[in-house]
Amino acid sequence: MNCVTMKERNLHFDCSKNHLPEGLVNIMNRTLSGLLGFALATSWDPSTFAATSLQCPDGGNHLCLYSPVDPAGSKGAQSLAIGFGVASAPNMALSRDSGSDLETYPQQLFRAHVTKGLSLPVDFGFLLGTTGTGQFQQAGIHGQWTLFEGFKLPAFTARGAILRSFWSRQSASGDHIEMTSTESQNLELLCSWGFLGILTPYAGVGWATVGEDFSMQNFTGIEIQAAPPFMRVGIESRNAFSQRSVLAKVSLGL
Repeated sequence: MNCVTMKERNLHFDCSKNHLPEGLVNIMNRTLSGLLGFALATSWDPSTFAATSLQCPDGGNHLCLYSPVDPAGSKGAQSLAIGFGVASAPNMALSRDSGSDLETYPQQLFRAHVTKGLSLPVDFGFLLGTTGTGQFQQAGIHGQWTLFEGFKLPAFTARGAILRSFWSRQSASGDHIEMTSTESQNLELLCSWGFLGILTPYAGVGWATVGEDFSMQNFTGIEIQAAPPFMRVGIESRNAFSQRSVLAKVSLGL
């Protein structure tokens, strides 16, 4: 949708600005604050934990990144999708004691996604994630702007996200459990091109930060219309921080 079209439709939007509308940014920030509060309230008693700010667990920065496992393109104002998925990678290390030894084992994160489109070519969504033991949990939000899309043409989308990750471990003194946390941010540009009405492969590049760590990232994926238009399956491979993670999601909704 171009600026002329938006003016004809009486949509108040400053086309000279290359950022999301201020109102949308405020909604994203408030939603993220609510999600983080929910994650904390349902997972830990703040009076029993000593909070510190650390990096993501050793070897796990690539799992501290947000991904909606979606191709490029806007969803539309009437869209609302709920998805359930998993992010997996080998050898994600979580600290279970106060010593220097880390127990390394395969780790999966189970995630719930919600995505909503707007009348503009803007979509937003959030996720909640946890491990099977509840030792590691996440809450995050993303927004994306579809720069171009057309019938039988590729779509190009710019996407940004913030994810807060929490995990617990034994304190150095051994007399209480510490809750540690870190925030990650990623900005990416992706392209997708659907064909046959059921397959939409996509690929993208971008950068990511986790705490003070920085990495370029790249990813590829495919979305399959399993039961059009109400059920979709997405699979994605993402490379960041010199490691690879595999993500999958089943979405229900428009």
